[in-house]
Amino acid sequence: MVKLETERLYLQPFKKLDSSRIQELANNKEVANILGLPHPYLLKYAEDWIDTHPELIKKGVEYPLAIVYKNTKEIIGTINIRVDHNNNKGELGYWIGRDYWGNGFATEAVKQIISFGFNELNLNKIWAAAISRNKASIMVLEKAGLQKEGTLRQNKLLLNNYEDVEVYGLLKVEFTKQDSCK
Repeated sequence: MVKLETERLYLQPFKKLDSSRIQELANNKEVANILGLPHPYLLKYAEDWIDTHPELIKKGVEYPLAIVYKNTKEIIGTINIRVDHNNNKGELGYWIGRDYWGNGFATEAVKQIISFGFNELNLNKIWAAAISRNKASIMVLEKAGLQKEGTLRQNKLLLNNYEDVEVYGLLKVEFTKQDSCK
C-alpha cells in the first residue's frame, strides 16, 4: 500500500468513507470552475471515482491519493500520478480544497509525489498541465522544480470557454541534480 508522508501531510489511498469529504471539498464553485468539475458535485461522483482507485493502484497505472493534513486528520485535497509505462513518464494532477489555498500544501504534496515517481516508480519524466489563468497552480509547479515546456493554445474546453494550457515537466536527471544540491 502506498502511504507517503511529509512534514505536515499524509498522501494515502482513499477509503470509501472519504466520499463525503471529497464531495464537500469539490462542491465549491471556484474549485469546480478551475477543474471543470460538475457543480453541484454529487456524492455519487465521489463514490464512483473512489471505487476505481484500488484497481488502478494494483495495476500500477495510476496512484490517486488523498492529501491529509496531519494536524486535523482531515482530507484537504487530492493528488495523482498517472503512469505511461510505454514512455516511462507520469502525469501529475492535484487540487486542494478552497479553504486550504495559500498554505503551501499543494507544493508540499507535489514535491513528495514527484519524489515517489522518480525514486519508487523509476520514471524518467514527470509532467503536468495547468490552465493558464490558474496562476497559483503554475506557481506550485515551478516551486516543485518543473520547467515550462510550452503553451497549448485553446486546448481545454471548460464551461463553454476554450482555455490555454501551460505544460510543465521535470526529468529524472534534473530531479537528481536538484536533490544533490540540497
